[in-house]
Amino acid sequence: MTDSDPETEHTTSSPEPVAGAPDVRFFLPQGPPLPPKRWQRRWKTGIRVGSVVVGAAFVGAAVFAVAQGVNASAHFTASGAVEVDCASRAKPFAPDLRQGAPVRIVDAKSGELYGSAKLDEFRKLGSGICLVGFQMPNVPVAGLYTVEIGDRYRTLASQAALQGGALLS
Repeated sequence: MTDSDPETEHTTSSPEPVAGAPDVRFFLPQGPPLPPKRWQRRWKTGIRVGSVVVGAAFVGAAVFAVAQGVNASAHFTASGAVEVDCASRAKPFAPDLRQGAPVRIVDAKSGELYGSAKLDEFRKLGSGICLVGFQMPNVPVAGLYTVEIGDRYRTLASQAALQGGALLS
């Protein structure tokens, strides 16, 4: 049983050699490890330290970006406008609603003053309507605001309305 017939013996590890074909090997025998290049030996510590510094810089930049994003989402720029008479630049029958009047935005629940500005942006629309508006940066995010113009005018406004440029009546 020690004799085997080469024609009937089949192995799955390698295909049968073809007569006259060269012996093909896909893997070379492993040799000794290559010595590191001279620059690799000389700069090994510097490369490691530099990699740590660059990694720390990326982490610092990421933390700064997240902090800026959180701060930016906690404040917004409020804007609004009041329809006025084009000639006098004031609202008829409401002398406080005029160009140059002081505007204050207050938290509707606590009464905390969030900022102040003036009605100073005059615009005449193509339809003949005139608006006097304001912009107030860095208003803290809250649920509901009281917009006070002059001494007598007060109205409630939401954050979405003030972010989109509320038309106050």
